[in-house]
Amino acid sequence: MIGRMLVASTNPDLPSAAGRWMGAEHVHGRRGTLRKKPSSPRWRAALPMIVTFCLVWLGYLSIVTIVIATDPYDIYRWGARLKLTRNDVPRDVVVRWVDVVSKQSGINTFLVGGSTTAMYSPDDISAALGGSVVAYNLSYGGPRPMDRDIVLDQLAINAQAKRIIITFDWMYILDSEKMRQGFPEYLYDEQISDDIRMVDLKSLRRTWKVLLGETSYEAQDDERYAKFTERQYRSFQMPAQMAELQGLIEEYRSVVDAPSGRTCASYNAVNEQLVPRIRKFVEKGAQVDVIMPILSYANYYFRMSDISATLLDEVLLSRRCFVKSIDTLPNVRVFAWDDDPRIAGDLGNFRDPGHIYNPGLLRRTLTSLSTGENRLTAADVEAYERRIRTEVKNYRLRNSYLERTARK
Repeated sequence: MIGRMLVASTNPDLPSAAGRWMGAEHVHGRRGTLRKKPSSPRWRAALPMIVTFCLVWLGYLSIVTIVIATDPYDIYRWGARLKLTRNDVPRDVVVRWVDVVSKQSGINTFLVGGSTTAMYSPDDISAALGGSVVAYNLSYGGPRPMDRDIVLDQLAINAQAKRIIITFDWMYILDSEKMRQGFPEYLYDEQISDDIRMVDLKSLRRTWKVLLGETSYEAQDDERYAKFTERQYRSFQMPAQMAELQGLIEEYRSVVDAPSGRTCASYNAVNEQLVPRIRKFVEKGAQVDVIMPILSYANYYFRMSDISATLLDEVLLSRRCFVKSIDTLPNVRVFAWDDDPRIAGDLGNFRDPGHIYNPGLLRRTLTSLSTGENRLTAADVEAYERRIRTEVKNYRLRNSYLERTARK
């Protein structure tokens, strides 16, 4: 066997062939002798980074542990047992407080709605319904079918309510999987690992307050909300706004009542979410009242471009299908006011095309739950639908507020 001769390189800047063959790095010393280069492992250079990462990760896990152990939203059996100042209306913040509210044993009436009912305080509800009603408002802006279903489900699981009031918003024409942006569904599922997602600035602030002994929650935004709705009303009640709406009405009048091609089977959010939840409440012995929010006739023109080109047909069909589907259920009632042109046809009652502002109408809508006024049943829902279709298609814009101010 012939071996390969290994020759050391005479170039002082290159390793020898033997060195290359053996995989060893060598350098020449001053006298020409070979010596090994001092080792400098990469992990030593990365050590500070690794230590920093570990410290940050341990710090984050510590914060997560503290928040979950404190349970600022009362979602575990060891929860903080927070108390609520009952007359406060947390509105959009309430999406994090469904468990806290539903577990309050003293509350016997819940209003589950959207922005059309966000203005009602618990005292407003109690005063309208009278008797021994102790109410809470779980309304928040922009609900969608999936998050509404989660809220109703939490009430069905936790609450011992005698009455549930639900708004049948236009959003029930949407797909049943649609969820409100930012809704914390992870607080209400069965996966504890998901609860890590609740650790944010809001949770940290609430956790800190709980650790300091502040176990009551106060919304403290009623005055700010009242100013917001007033400003919205004033900015809407302008001739320029009315002129713009009138232009839309004339532009879309010929197509506003176009058929959508949908049937009752199309509304999964109604058939698979809302109606089954109502059945659960009925089985528990609760009274269920459903309110159709008052949309102005102009709203069906105004929202055609961003919701649906066949909005009128879809909304009215969904209402008819819903009313007929719950007609045989005991202790379930539906109330609607928007087939009256003096209400839905007068933009002086609204702060925008889809939200009533008139305080008298707002009170009257609630009071009807006691008086039975404007109840909608399967026997008259088709006539109700025809009246609205006719009024919307033939709508001529009217605004009593501008008419009154023009006479002054």
